[in-house]
Amino acid sequence: MKKNFVKEKITDGIPVFGTWNTLGSPMVTEVMARAGFDFIIIDFEHGSFSISEVHNYVNACERYSCSPIVRVPGKFDWMIQQVLDQGAHGVILPGIETSQDVREFVEVVKFKPQGHRGFTPHTKAGGFTNMNAETYSQKANDRTLVGVIIESVTAFENLDSILEVEGLDIVYFGAYDLSLELSSPGDVFGKELIEMISSGIKKTTEAGKYPGGFVPQSVEKVIFIMDLGIRFITYNVDSAILYHDIHDVLEAVRSHSK
Repeated sequence: MKKNFVKEKITDGIPVFGTWNTLGSPMVTEVMARAGFDFIIIDFEHGSFSISEVHNYVNACERYSCSPIVRVPGKFDWMIQQVLDQGAHGVILPGIETSQDVREFVEVVKFKPQGHRGFTPHTKAGGFTNMNAETYSQKANDRTLVGVIIESVTAFENLDSILEVEGLDIVYFGAYDLSLELSSPGDVFGKELIEMISSGIKKTTEAGKYPGGFVPQSVEKVIFIMDLGIRFITYNVDSAILYHDIHDVLEAVRSHSK
């Protein structure tokens, strides 16, 4: 990884825009990267992806200065190792509950002395050669993006200690899962949830981390969450973008023809 496009923007305090990639096609990923997203999250928790094909999605993003980030379904060390060796610019982990969960995750992502990631430069991420072996590990530690998803009341209650973990970049508030926790499934813009996440955003920003959350599906909702303080913005999901662009137009023109 010569550059991490999205981490450089985050370091400069610039809001970044991306989406959730669930459709297992590098061409779909490339279209979205070409359209201008700063990052794309390759979703191994809910999407149909093969671990051996990660490099294809990395290539589809990088040619348009878009950062490929992978959401792994759990803290599976071997999977995190694979996606990073194949060139992912970052990893996001769902289901964390405590600061210890986050600390262990960071240690899997980072090489020594910050962690214990297995080291070999003979990978796509390392340039396929050991010519830069002396500097590769430190550059990877500096450039790789680390994110976690807060999606339970327990995790939210532990937010203060989670934010103290060194090496954590992104704290993403999973509005859909949190809405279930508050017994209001799907009501991701309800008053109680907005108040809860807003307090989390404030703490995250004050701790020097980048807050993310929600899955806004319109310009108005994107502006709304930006006004809340969200800076890591996941606009919609690839499948929904494709579905609604077709469905909504067809519904309108078919109604017009009746």
